[in-house]
Formats: sequence, C-alpha cells, structure tokens
Amino acid sequence: MMSLQKTFIFWAFYPELAIILTLIIVPVATYYGSRSSFQRRTRGKRVGKVPPTIPYYVPGIFHAFSLASIGPQKYFAQLLKKYDSRDPFCVRAGPQPLVVVRDLKHVKTVLSALQAVTPAASRLEHFDKIYGSPRAALDLYANEGINMAEGSTLQHAHVTVTQKHLTGMSLSANIETYMTILSCSLNDKMFQVGSWTQIEDSWSFLRQVITRCHLTWLFGKDIFKQYPNIFKDYWEFVDAFEGFFPGLPRYWVPGAASQVRERLLQGIGRWLKVNHSGSDFARIIESDPVWDELKGLKFLQERDEALAQIKCMDVRARAAEMLSIIHETTSALVPCVTWSLLELARRPEFAKRLTISVSRYSPSSGATYNINDITNMPFMESLLAETVRLRTAPIEVYITHKGLVLDDNWRVLKEVPIVTLLHDLALHSQESTNLQSKTVGKPLEEFWPERFSQKSKSNKLESNSEGGLRDVAGLDRQDSNFDRGQPPLLGREYLPAAHAATMAIFLNEFELQLCDPELFDAALPPPRELAFGILKPVDKVEVRIRKRNTSSTK
Repeated sequence: MMSLQKTFIFWAFYPELAIILTLIIVPVATYYGSRSSFQRRTRGKRVGKVPPTIPYYVPGIFHAFSLASIGPQKYFAQLLKKYDSRDPFCVRAGPQPLVVVRDLKHVKTVLSALQAVTPAASRLEHFDKIYGSPRAALDLYANEGINMAEGSTLQHAHVTVTQKHLTGMSLSANIETYMTILSCSLNDKMFQVGSWTQIEDSWSFLRQVITRCHLTWLFGKDIFKQYPNIFKDYWEFVDAFEGFFPGLPRYWVPGAASQVRERLLQGIGRWLKVNHSGSDFARIIESDPVWDELKGLKFLQERDEALAQIKCMDVRARAAEMLSIIHETTSALVPCVTWSLLELARRPEFAKRLTISVSRYSPSSGATYNINDITNMPFMESLLAETVRLRTAPIEVYITHKGLVLDDNWRVLKEVPIVTLLHDLALHSQESTNLQSKTVGKPLEEFWPERFSQKSKSNKLESNSEGGLRDVAGLDRQDSNFDRGQPPLLGREYLPAAHAATMAIFLNEFELQLCDPELFDAALPPPRELAFGILKPVDKVEVRIRKRNTSSTK
C-alpha cells in the first residue's frame, strides 16, 4: 500500500519526469516482451503455429515507423540479414500483418496456391492500389456480383488472348515487329561505323530507348502524338511507387504516385477514345496485321475489345488495364536488358561469343531474325537467368482468403498477405548450395553469365526437361513465373523472347563498350541492400557505342 502511495506522490510532484520514464520503460519492456514471444514461438514444437511477429517497441504502431523511415525495401533487407533462420515471420505495418516466407518449400506452397487463382484475382491488389481501377472493375476481378458471361469474357481477355498472341509462332511474329521498331530507332540516332559515340548515363539511355520502342510496339506511333509525356509520366509513376507493394495498407500509397497515375490514366483514356472505339475497332479479323501504326498490337486490340464488352469496364478501367500491360512489359524488360548488356560489356570474351552465335540467326541468313532459336540458345537463357537472379529483385504477394498451411509447423491466417522474395532465395547459401555446386564454382554474389549453361561433372548440360530456362533459386518452372521475374499477366514466353530480341539487335548491329570497367564495379548495387524492386547502378555508368561492321561478326 505504501509503495502505491509513493508512486502516486511521485506522479503528482514529478509529472514530467514520470512521463519521460514511462516513454523509456514501456518501449523497452515491450521490445523485450515481444522478443521473448518471438523466440518462444520460433523454437516451439507446436503444430500449426502462426508465424511470430518481429520484435517491436510500440504496440499498435509495431514496425510502421521503421517501414516509413527507411522504406520497405531497406527495412525488409535488414530483417533478412538479422534473422537468418528460414522460418516465416510477421511484420506489421501498423495493424496490417505481412508474413514473409523464406523456406524454399514454403515458397513453393505459396506459389502453387497462387497458380490456382485467376490472373485478375491474383492481381486484385495491383489493380486496386497501383493501377487505380474503379470499384466496379475490382468487384469484377474478385468475382463478386457478375454473371457467367462476364466472367467468361474476362477470362478470354486475360488468358485466351494472351495464349493466342504471346506464345509460339504468334509471339515470334509480334517480337519481330518490336525488333524492327528498335532497330530503326537506334539506326536513326546517327551512330557511326568508324567512330564511337559516348553516352554518359547508360541506364537512362537504355531505359529511354527500350521504353519508347516498347510503347510504340504496344500502342502504335500515334501514342506519342496524343500523349507526348507518356514516357516521362510512366517512369515518374515507377519511381513514385518504388518501395510500395500490394499488401501494404492503402495509406502507404504516396500522394505523388496517385497524381502521376491519374495523368497516365487520363492520357491513355484519351488514346483509347480516339483509337479503340467505334464500329471499325470492333471488327477485328484474323487477316488483320499483328501491328497497326494507329491501334498498336493486335494482341492489345483484341484484349481491349473483349474488355470493352463488359458493362462495368469503362474507359478508366480499360486504361488501368493498359497501364498494367505497360508496367508489366517494361519494368521487367528494361533492367534485365540493361544489366545483361552492361555485364557483357565488362566481359568482352562472352560478348563476342554471344554475338557470333546471334549472327547465325540474323536477317543476312534469312528474311528475319530467327527469334525462337535466339531465345533458346543455352547461353542466352543462362544470361537472362543470371541477370534475374542477381540483378533484379522480384516480389510476389499472395493474399489467401481461406488461410494457408505451409507445413506441419506453420500456417498463415486468412486475409494475411504472404510475401515471397526471389532475391533472398537466390543469395541464401542454404537454398542455393545445390545450385552453386551443380553449375560453376563461382560465389553466388558474383555475376557469372554461364552459371546456368555449364556442364556438370557428368558432362550433361544443366537444363530442365522442358529445355527452357533453369530455375534461379531452386524453383521449378511449373511453380510459377516468379522464378524468372516474368510478368504474370503476359505468360511464360514473353520476357525471354523480348530480352533475346533486344540483345540480338544491340549485339548484331552495334558495339557497346564500358568507358571505365573499374568505375562500373564501383557502381554495382550491393547484393543485399534492397529486398525487392528495380536494382539500379548506384552511380552513372559511362559507355560508348558505334554501329557494327557486319563483317566482324562473321
């Protein structure tokens, strides 16, 4: 009783000091209490445990301050370094829990569950928080309040049209159009055969060239007349959303991101009204060309024509769909091609080898590039796989509406976002020991373009039974597109073909050299600094480029 009285007296006479002590004691006590709970649950043998929450200082706020102060990319990277166990753990952005899975078997379980979801439903959070789709479209994607006919039409637009145009020979025809656009764009820049042109910032240069050619390929040449700032606005959109991922609460979307997204949706919407409307647009026939200067890709025309048949898919909803295609084609392709070109420029012997191989399938040996054979060259596949593994950091988020059992020990509650990070898997020795021993004796932190094309000790080429790209972090091809950084809305074949096509144009028609290889090494992003996102050089990388003397590749 006396102790309680003394406490009241202390609070009465020293309120400021009491508040200061409370502000110190409560967070410290909370941290040690939450740390103890984290350790008990991690070590416990109970079946069906919920992943423990990372220790925190303030109840209710949890990890929100850390996420906001340094950003989710760096905060998650710090957690991955600090907690080396492969057990799942929970991070809380305020009241919103996020479960991070790190064990390879758990990741496969998550990706297997994700495959059972329709493309629209799996990207529901993207369409909502990133692309800005209206509520009626979101209800459609979630299969709420729609009839069977609308669901069938949506499935046709998202799956059937993609399979029709972005696989096999149809994909090759589409990619050939892109290659023509890219080649013309580069040749129009007046690069010379005998003299070098110096480029101060290779990342910005390649980003601009590839993006503009890709937008021309998707929408036709008219897009830049109707929406001159689309390139600038798109990359401002990418930068504004850097660090945000689906699963984070809506209030984490930056205000600047919403503003630039609105400009994009309005600009794309204007283009749709001019180029994708009227009776002529509705009459798409098989004999139509794969690309139209005004309407763009036939793939995009058919996709949008199907979406326009659904009552709730107004111009804004269709513009959000177009933005999703822009983002999923460009954000994957630009870093993959840029890093592949720069890493080859650092290793001239590999660049020469690949150039000679590509030249065998160049137009001088036929009417067009043989894009299928170029894509399936073992070294080209290996180059893409290694680039995805070390120089990109995809993130996949799955929100289960029924809960998910990861294994006998761990389960995730319903409506909790599950986060999987390729970069963590690809660099972690436990998951990658088998990968490293079966390929080459190079450290996993080192870029090695032949890592996935080397012969094993049994003298058999290390490739999977499907003859395609090997897994980059112990993930099989059938698990998902996640293992190769592949945009989910576009199918398996798009990124390898687009990457190979872009590389073929640069290698066969131009020469690219680093101005200072030592400075390039200093510009490489530290491999574990960011948990996800676009990995850029930390400084400008200067290169020189010139037209290739075609006889040098023969």
